[in-house]
Amino acid sequence: MIEIYPMEQGEEREAYELVVRTFHAHVAPVYSKNGVAKFLGMLSPDGLSDMRTGEDSFILVAGDRQSILGVVSVINENHIALLFVDPDHQQTGIGKNLIERAITECSNRNPALSAITVSSSPNSKAFYEGVGFEAQGGEVDEDGMRFTPMRKKLAR
Repeated sequence: MIEIYPMEQGEEREAYELVVRTFHAHVAPVYSKNGVAKFLGMLSPDGLSDMRTGEDSFILVAGDRQSILGVVSVINENHIALLFVDPDHQQTGIGKNLIERAITECSNRNPALSAITVSSSPNSKAFYEGVGFEAQGGEVDEDGMRFTPMRKKLAR
């Protein structure tokens, strides 16, 4: 049974490896070499640990307590920084469930929150649109990292 729960101490390495593996399979092919290096340079198990324990950030994982199948991290209590689902488990609802739980957590932390944002990679834009996000302009290329700023208004 797959459940979603806050990433626990000691799960940083497994979550990091999932993100890197999925990034290489789906995102790196549409990034420049500089973009790949920049993304990977911003990511580390220690960085995930900091996000896990941050005052305005958190990480949720989806898994069966034996293995992690998905990861979502939120920073600034309103911005999805990472969302990765194991390639073998994509299109099973894990990503959608992680987003829903992340939004619930953001709303619980800040009941006045009116929107959630994400910088969607090109291959994830349709997914985010499918869960209610809207593009806030065109695609941006920041040192080879391609993304579309997106926003989801929250019902109040």
